Amino acid sequence: GMSQSPMAEAYRRLRRLGEAMECGEESMKIALLHGDRPLQALCLLCFADIHRNNNDVDKALPRYDSSFSIMAEIGNRLGQSQVLLGIAKCWLVQKEMDKSLQAVQKAQEMAEMIGNKLNLLKIHCLSQTIYRTKGSQELLREHVVKFHQCVEEMELYCGMCGESIGDKNAPLQALPCSHIFHLKCLQKNGTNGCPNCKRSALKPGYV
Repeated sequence: GMSQSPMAEAYRRLRRLGEAMECGEESMKIALLHGDRPLQALCLLCFADIHRNNNDVDKALPRYDSSFSIMAEIGNRLGQSQVLLGIAKCWLVQKEMDKSLQAVQKAQEMAEMIGNKLNLLKIHCLSQTIYRTKGSQELLREHVVKFHQCVEEMELYCGMCGESIGDKNAPLQALPCSHIFHLKCLQKNGTNGCPNCKRSALKPGYV
């Protein structure tokens, strides 16, 4: 049968966490039935993200750890990097800045090895938040520069005006969900939440 996990991911992004859980559990049953390790790892990552979105770090962390073990065992370095990013966000919620930084630095090493730009983009975004909180201006600036380099290389588009992000020196802003827009578009939008999260979570090209 078709795996449900992309749907679970979409629901998670739309914050319909109950439905995401059911979807993920269905995938997990299939994964266990077929001894499908890659799918098990993705399901665990999805469950961990759901708990983190519910601010339940105690439930999220052990699931991230289990997912990480399988990702390492099957050699999925992108998966390992994604797990570490989730762990870093958990420590951020707990205001454990040094632990958060450790995890995000490991995530960055992994992402650089495989050259995954989207993952690096999210890593530089989270690193900015951490260094801003710690008040480390120089390191903050370094990640702002790297973030903009990633954006330029990826030729991304603003989810509000549809214009390219990064070709002109327009200031950018990432929302807490890590979607990126032109700052002026966000200011025009006011406090209506993230338009990308509202849209289908799986439209290609928008981050």
